[in-house]
Amino acid sequence: METNVYRDIVGFQCLDHIEHQTNDLYLTRCGIQKCAPNFSWGPKLRPQYHMHFILDGSGYFEIDHQIHHLKKGQIFLIPPNTLSHYYADSQTPWTYAFISFLGNKASQYMEQSGFGSSPYIRDCNMDPEAYADIVREMLKTHQLTITNELRRVSLLFSLFSLLTSSSHADDSSYTQKHHDYLPETYFEHALQYIHFNYNKNIHIQDIADYIGITRSYLFYIFNKKLQMSPQKYLQNYRIDQAKRLLASTDVFIKDIAHNVGYEDSLAFSKMFRNATGYSPSAYRKHKASPSET
Repeated sequence: METNVYRDIVGFQCLDHIEHQTNDLYLTRCGIQKCAPNFSWGPKLRPQYHMHFILDGSGYFEIDHQIHHLKKGQIFLIPPNTLSHYYADSQTPWTYAFISFLGNKASQYMEQSGFGSSPYIRDCNMDPEAYADIVREMLKTHQLTITNELRRVSLLFSLFSLLTSSSHADDSSYTQKHHDYLPETYFEHALQYIHFNYNKNIHIQDIADYIGITRSYLFYIFNKKLQMSPQKYLQNYRIDQAKRLLASTDVFIKDIAHNVGYEDSLAFSKMFRNATGYSPSAYRKHKASPSET
């Protein structure tokens, strides 16, 4: 099977028939084209996603029976098996970088990159050369080596990192309103953070900052999942760990307090009594009692 076909002719560079190494997201084609006036592609269908970054000039993009006049600094996407047609302006023909790709998570990454629905057009929100530079690096990986295969994977994910980070760069409220993942995903990551860090002096804001959501959204998730605040869950988890240590070890209570995230042993003892009805020492004696079943 012919792979990694590289073409470099005047006004057109392309790396085609690329073998993929990952299933989540993989590159099938990439290139840069300086179009002649009125240069036209389609109307046709493609089996992959196909994305163009307009580096200079202007042109027209037709999809879903609508024609859009596009120019430097814009991006347009053609989803798989979608009839489309695009052509360069007769006076200021465009130059664009392009990539084709597929993968199990391609549709998810598309939505997170600002291409949620037709007409699949958005602004670069940065110098389009930043995208073109990544495509130029992709074009250098035409030799059949494992190093180049891994390099292409890295470059493709770097490009999508730019797309997602820039997709709402002009919307200052976006980070306060938008969440890339389902609440369950953030919840699981919050639990993981607590379970690994409960023995440190952590705060709820630390958890929210670590997983990339607001404090209020973190409270919303915990109330929805557990009917309690994240602070209450953290306290309960610390109590459970302290109970385990009190029942199974002879570690000093002040050290147990430190081991479950309390620098002040008196504050720990007060919290423990409020939660269990026992002081830490009384709980240890209670658990050590022969009559305990």
